[in-house]
Amino acid sequence: MTVPSLGFIAGPDVSKEESTFARKKVDSWKRTQKLSAFSNGANRISKTLKQFPRSMWMFKPSKEKWCIGEILWHLADQEANLYIRLRRAIAEPGSPVSAYDQDKWAKHLGYLMGDFEEAWDILKLLRRSNAALLKRLPIGVWKRKVKHPERGLLTVESLVSMNVWHLEHHLGQMEKRFRDWKLKK
Repeated sequence: MTVPSLGFIAGPDVSKEESTFARKKVDSWKRTQKLSAFSNGANRISKTLKQFPRSMWMFKPSKEKWCIGEILWHLADQEANLYIRLRRAIAEPGSPVSAYDQDKWAKHLGYLMGDFEEAWDILKLLRRSNAALLKRLPIGVWKRKVKHPERGLLTVESLVSMNVWHLEHHLGQMEKRFRDWKLKK
């Protein structure tokens, strides 16, 4: 019942070695393959979400683990950060971008109390906008960079690669939540 793989395994149960392999695999893809995977991200989330009854979107196997709704808010906020990072790299190459603490964002922005449908709507809108921007860029622009305080220089292309992997990781996390929920039922 899972969404077809992009050719690698991702998610919270994946070993560090498998995760490293997955990141390198995405990095090795041609620009067109990265752009296709990125552009289809919202469809992959939609197919994944259709597998889960809405009644389990708030299920948390433990206090510190995110439920599906919190994952949606995290993905929406990550896409918002990517929206800014891409545009800074393209329009102001070499500019600094900020890091953020995902756990602080989840706690202080009240992910669990937020409207999960709103998060999903924001995520779809931002992903569509980011994908449209990437599709109209000349090839050379994909090499423009921003300065991240933790990751160093990041190109437009590396930002896309990281976000392809990141989405797959959280799709795996959602599927794990569903498996955990079924066991607790």
